[in-house]
Amino acid sequence: MAKSPYNIEPAAAFADAARVALQTQARELLRNLPGTREGDMDAVHDMRVATRRLRAAMSVFGTVFHKRKFDGLESEVAGVTDALGAVRDLDVMIDYFTRFRESLTEAERVGLDALIDKLSADRERDRVKLLKDLIRLEKSRFAEDFAAMIGAPIAPEGADG
Repeated sequence: MAKSPYNIEPAAAFADAARVALQTQARELLRNLPGTREGDMDAVHDMRVATRRLRAAMSVFGTVFHKRKFDGLESEVAGVTDALGAVRDLDVMIDYFTRFRESLTEAERVGLDALIDKLSADRERDRVKLLKDLIRLEKSRFAEDFAAMIGAPIAPEGADG
């Protein structure tokens, strides 16, 4: 039998498993928030992975929690996931084309440079939207509301507060 990525014992109650899985992924989301806000490509990737895993866990464990509170928090996570995806996809394309550029002649690079510039402008536009979504997430008391819903703290381990 495959071991749980959350170190959940097979005999654990469903509600306890829900709390551990959601707490783990919400912590990972919050842990990557500062780097994502600063534009760190790796933090954007890690936060996107955390939000996708959080949404997957939420789809499994949603029946454990109060529906109205749960649906609102799930909607907030979905919006951030979408915004992260847009930025991350552009990061991957820009990185690929930048590396590919080195194999081209100077004449061939002209068109690719224009494409990289366009993708970079699109990334900046999408990053502005992402930053707005992150600010909205923080102002919405997401962390406090999520922690209250699952009955466990979600501040990243080692964080004050």
